[in-house]
Amino acid sequence: MFKARIKMEVLRELVEVISTLVSEVKLSVSKDGIDVKAVDPSHVAMLVLKLNKSGFEEFTGEPTEIGVDVEKFKEVLRLSKPGDIIDLQYDGGKNRLIIHVGKVTRLMSVVDPAGITDPKVPNVTPPATVVVKMDELRQGIRGSESISDHVTLTLDSEGFTMHSEGETDHVDLKLPKEGLSKLEVKETVRSMYPLDFFSSMVKSITSSDEVTLHVGNEYPLKVEFSVAGGKGEGRFLLAPRVEED
Repeated sequence: MFKARIKMEVLRELVEVISTLVSEVKLSVSKDGIDVKAVDPSHVAMLVLKLNKSGFEEFTGEPTEIGVDVEKFKEVLRLSKPGDIIDLQYDGGKNRLIIHVGKVTRLMSVVDPAGITDPKVPNVTPPATVVVKMDELRQGIRGSESISDHVTLTLDSEGFTMHSEGETDHVDLKLPKEGLSKLEVKETVRSMYPLDFFSSMVKSITSSDEVTLHVGNEYPLKVEFSVAGGKGEGRFLLAPRVEED
């Protein structure tokens, strides 16, 4: 069973994050909320997302899995306006979601969850951690996008650096430790990552002022963030691009 009411802004936030990696996703419903695990088709990036019961206006849930087409949720969002409350109800007998937006009712067919990849989440613990302001990180990404297709993240005792280098130009975002709310690093760590994935991940995070990055030498990047005003949480994992000698 699943029946809930959710603010349009919260649903949009979830859809934007999920659509960064996949077009179909499995919603794992429990009495405590909704969980999502997704991996992109190339297996370069993964998302683990949870929206707690408190992130909904109303919520009733029992253990069930619902497969949904992310594009269909975008269509629902286009029917709504800021401040709207969206009603969701799962009709398991007819394999559909019943969605109410204002005076409009949408009967949405669901996807067989058995056909959607259920990835195993690796235990990734990069040794260094930094908390970065979202507006600063986005500015650095904008500067890098015209230069290269990858970025190198470095953490050392002096702060955080994001470096992008092309054939003739390069861009550096340097954030000294004095301007960071958190920096934990024992020795210099550095890894290179595909910029398209990293950029899409950061741009999809819309309600957090800061993001936590966990970095190691040629380690998967872990990006942790909050959703729904802290009533949910997510993390992206991004495989490193191994630098050639």
